[in-house]
Amino acid sequence: MRCARSFAAGPLACLLVALLLAAAPAQAEPVQLNDQRVEALGALPSLRGAAVTSEALAGRAVVVAFWASWCPPCHPEFDNLARLQETYGDEVAIVAVNIFEEFGRFTGTTRRDAFLAKKKPPFHVVAEGEQVAGLFQDVTRIPTVFVFAPNGRPVMHFIHHQGATKTHASYEELRAAVGTALARQAAGG
Repeated sequence: MRCARSFAAGPLACLLVALLLAAAPAQAEPVQLNDQRVEALGALPSLRGAAVTSEALAGRAVVVAFWASWCPPCHPEFDNLARLQETYGDEVAIVAVNIFEEFGRFTGTTRRDAFLAKKKPPFHVVAEGEQVAGLFQDVTRIPTVFVFAPNGRPVMHFIHHQGATKTHASYEELRAAVGTALARQAAGG
């Protein structure tokens, strides 16, 4: 930025504008599914499904969904994820990351375990997601969902914002994102 060389925009005004621009938050880069994030997911305790490994995710579209059993929008989203797994089979790997489970007066795993027993998810489910939240742009809201192409590039990122009328990613949105991810792989990008 250049300051005008006139008395109207004196050195103090130029300094103030420069400081404001320097203090403005940088635009966050989209999250990519890199080796560090895969390794961190793999280090979390598995609740359902095989361990999360780079081999288990290789060559597939990958969905990473942050959820909790007490979260009302997470219930239909879990159903959408199960349907997505049934639709795409081995072409997609879904990792549901349990986070913020001990919310309110509940402690322990009883509520979460009952949720999983009822839903019987056909995909990876891991616990203690707070350990990886920072690696996924500080996940602070649930549900939060990421869809990645097989090369780790981001395709979709959904966050449920408080008070929003849209509470979770729909099956159609997830299916479209996975379709895009797989098309990118087929196109070599």
